[in-house]
Amino acid sequence: MSDQPKNWEIYISKENFENLKSDVRFAALIPLARVVNALKFCFHTLIDYGNADTPSSQRQHINSFLFACGVLYEGLKIANTLGKHFGDRDFFRNGFGQLLKSKETKRLNDTVLNPMRNKLVFHFDEDVAPTVLKNFDLELYAFASSSGRRSGDVYYNLADEVAINFILGEPGSKEEELRIFSESLESISIALTEYVNAADLLIAHVLKEMGWIGRERKNSTPQDV
Repeated sequence: MSDQPKNWEIYISKENFENLKSDVRFAALIPLARVVNALKFCFHTLIDYGNADTPSSQRQHINSFLFACGVLYEGLKIANTLGKHFGDRDFFRNGFGQLLKSKETKRLNDTVLNPMRNKLVFHFDEDVAPTVLKNFDLELYAFASSSGRRSGDVYYNLADEVAINFILGEPGSKEEELRIFSESLESISIALTEYVNAADLLIAHVLKEMGWIGRERKNSTPQDV
């Protein structure tokens, strides 16, 4: 059984932190940690709403996945910049090094993550809807749905249907559409997991080398950190 406490934190003294302020390697960790925070936020939302069948839960589930893809695209750009600081280290080569040189990662980035980030997630491209609607074919067309009277219960499901179909392109059949979606979902899920694992590995090694220390966290309030 691990002797690591359940509540813990990684800290450094004020004096030693002053020495890190001008270290470009330390500054490079901050955007990486922000990416991981955003991805883990999406992961928890996916888990929390994955088995629920209300319209609002479907909205949370689908949009957390779409947002995670946009964050992953930005995260891969951040990871590429880390090589100049840590490229000669085993913890980089065994983590981000393998992920970044993977042909599947490059294919996914160019064909799926790029258009998702730039047209659907961080930007809402006005050309997406006209492009998809030309060949849009569903068994049922419902613009919105809800399981309650509150605004937060409303889900504009047709908009997300359009977004997903934009990513799928123009498959020749429903079977082909399902195949493409399933393969894309699996590839993205693997890449997301590998990214977070690589980031956690790098951050842990670098913080240890820079003198950060682990200890039990006595209280969960920010004032006690």
